[in-house]
Amino acid sequence: MNRPASGIQMYLQRIEGLKVGRTYTLLPPDSFKSVWEQAIGQPTYQDWTNLLAWEALALTKGQGSNRLSILLGDSISMWFPPELMPPGRLWLNQGISGDNTSGILKRLWTFSETKPHTIYILAGINDLRQGRPDASIADNIYYTVRELQLIHPPAKVVVQSILPTRLAALPNTRIRKINLELAAISKSEGAIYFDLNSGFTNDEDMLRRELTTDGIHLSQAGYQLWQKALHQMSSRLDLNRDNRYQQWLQRSPNFILDGKTYTWVSYQVQPGDSLPQLSQKAFGFDTFEYWDLIALKNNLGFEEKLGDRTILIPQTVEK
Repeated sequence: MNRPASGIQMYLQRIEGLKVGRTYTLLPPDSFKSVWEQAIGQPTYQDWTNLLAWEALALTKGQGSNRLSILLGDSISMWFPPELMPPGRLWLNQGISGDNTSGILKRLWTFSETKPHTIYILAGINDLRQGRPDASIADNIYYTVRELQLIHPPAKVVVQSILPTRLAALPNTRIRKINLELAAISKSEGAIYFDLNSGFTNDEDMLRRELTTDGIHLSQAGYQLWQKALHQMSSRLDLNRDNRYQQWLQRSPNFILDGKTYTWVSYQVQPGDSLPQLSQKAFGFDTFEYWDLIALKNNLGFEEKLGDRTILIPQTVEK
């Protein structure tokens, strides 16, 4: 075993990390193995809450000028592998296994002293499993967004869509309806809605089999896909490409970049084309800053393939 596989094992590893001044997201996967490898039992909800508050306090003292992103949610967030978290910033994991939107709303105090750049919320699936009404999920997310904006006014709050499952009792038709409510709340409250659901869903409208271990929780491949999504979103926010910018770009027939004026022209995607390749042809660069403009203009999701379609690509305007 090279990393914790149970809640008590992860809990003990994180406690040991704090004893030497390191938060969980900065630990190698097998850290303090001798302490947790044979551990049995289960920490209480209060144990986890106290641990998260301790980690947040430790990170607050050592944040310095580093950008901080926070994962806020349940076990899906809690088990996000630290080594997969996008680089270029500090990460604080505030997930607790089994938690629902009501519990999350009540424990926002645990990281109230931090100075986050971005807070990513992913919650709601446990509410559904526990038989709570759909409306309560939307209400709790609404109040969570409002509270976070009061506590952390400079932070960007990202509401991630509830992921699909492979369980017949939790159909994606129901989840998508709730996600529509979350999108509306995000728009009305100035938060950012991030659609993960579409990229994780197969043709049968279920969570893709390779992305899950049990129909709900994510596999390594699932976390790698989420990492890709987070990297895209965090990079966009670093470039100030928020909802308003994205809407402007999608409406605008022209834009200026690096002192050059570009217009959008139709292009039939060819076999083997990729966004970086098209960006290289258009801008002379294939880095995210450039190819993401094409993705935004065409409203391409983080997992969407170009396929056989016509898209808009930039072309310089001759003076």
